Amino acid sequence: MLLLFEAGMEVETIFAALTRAWQAVFAALGLGGALAHWQQDTSALVTRRSLPAGLTYAALYVGASLLLLHLLLRNPRHTRWAARLYAGLLTACVVLLLAGRLGSHAAWAYGLGRRLLDFIVSPLPVLLLLPLLWPARK
Repeated sequence: MLLLFEAGMEVETIFAALTRAWQAVFAALGLGGALAHWQQDTSALVTRRSLPAGLTYAALYVGASLLLLHLLLRNPRHTRWAARLYAGLLTACVVLLLAGRLGSHAAWAYGLGRRLLDFIVSPLPVLLLLPLLWPARK
C-alpha cells in the first residue's frame, strides 16, 4: 500500500522519467513529430502531460493495485472480480473521453472522465475493495 501512496507523492518525477523514455522511443523510431502532433490534438481538459507517459503510468498503477489486492486477498475469484471492476471503470473513462472528443470537446465529458481516471489511479479503489472482498472469518 505504501508503494501506491509513494507513487502518488512522486507523480511528477515518475511522469518526467516516463515522458523522457517515450520521447526517446518515438525519436528512435523516427516518430518524434507524430508524438508532438498527437499531443497537440489532445484537449488540456484531458491532460497536459505526455499521453504515452500517462497511459503507462495508469497501466502500471492499476497493475500494482491489482497485484496488491491479489496478495492481500489470496483469492483468485476476488482478484478477477477486482480486475473486472477496474476494467469497467477504465472502459467508462475511455467512453467519457471519446464522448468528449466526438461531442466537439464537450467539457463535461472530459471533466468527468478525468475525475474518474484520477480516482482509478489513486489508492482509493484498493482501500474500498479490500474490506468488501476480505474473506469472512467464522
